[in-house]
Amino acid sequence: MTVGCHSLRFNLLLLDGIDGKGDRDRQVAGVPGAPGKYNFRLAPYLFLSDFEINRDLPIFQELVSLRDQVYKELLLPPGTASVQVYLFEDQQRYEQFMKAKYPDLPCRRAFFVAQPRTIGGTEDLLVYTYWGDRIRQDLRHELTHALLHSVLKEVPIWLDEGLAEYFELPPENKGINPKHVDKLRQSMAGLYKPDLQRLEGLSQVQQMTPAEYREAWAWVHLLLRGRPEGKVELVAYLQQLRSNPNPGPLALRIAKVYPSPDEAFEKHVGQLESRERADASPVR
Repeated sequence: MTVGCHSLRFNLLLLDGIDGKGDRDRQVAGVPGAPGKYNFRLAPYLFLSDFEINRDLPIFQELVSLRDQVYKELLLPPGTASVQVYLFEDQQRYEQFMKAKYPDLPCRRAFFVAQPRTIGGTEDLLVYTYWGDRIRQDLRHELTHALLHSVLKEVPIWLDEGLAEYFELPPENKGINPKHVDKLRQSMAGLYKPDLQRLEGLSQVQQMTPAEYREAWAWVHLLLRGRPEGKVELVAYLQQLRSNPNPGPLALRIAKVYPSPDEAFEKHVGQLESRERADASPVR
């Protein structure tokens, strides 16, 4: 979610320190290490926790289905990398651990980290969060990041977050986040204008404000749920990202489908709101 989740990649020196010896298993005095007393695997995830969890809970089967949903909708081949999901029992233990292991990170409910094993080698895909009221949404968001990074060379920050926002809600939502729609409509009634070129210029997720998360989500929804040609362009772009970390701006491809992208954006958001209201209207 906008202020709850976070995805990032570290370079080896930032993770392991100048000596290169690594801190993966380092434990600060008085601070618990990463959960690991209990674990179970539901491919491609390995869930690790310090408290017993019923693996038959519906949320876990849904997360297995999320993998299929993401790859099917984006026409990507299934990844083979394992995703390690560290589940803390409560927020306090989670925050203590994160502040000790990743002291430079802001406070968030959940994180995805792509951690290099060796220079030029493969990455460990790690998700950290705690068992709170929004565990379902947070896991769907962070695991979307992990699923994408398991098959793509790189994902532009805005697109990475836009796709995670799109898939963080259950499939029956069809990617629609009513809160995002309401906020965007309120903003568009004022001076706000969408600016995809600005989004594409962002280089760090820390630069993204809640408004930019909403806008990233709306561009993704326009491409996946608007004109079929929009999805074709997005899918083609993602295919390039499988082997090329920098295939150029997506905005140029969008302009081929929508000659006036900003107008298409605003119209699309307006139609989503209309559908939401229509769905909420009583049957007469």
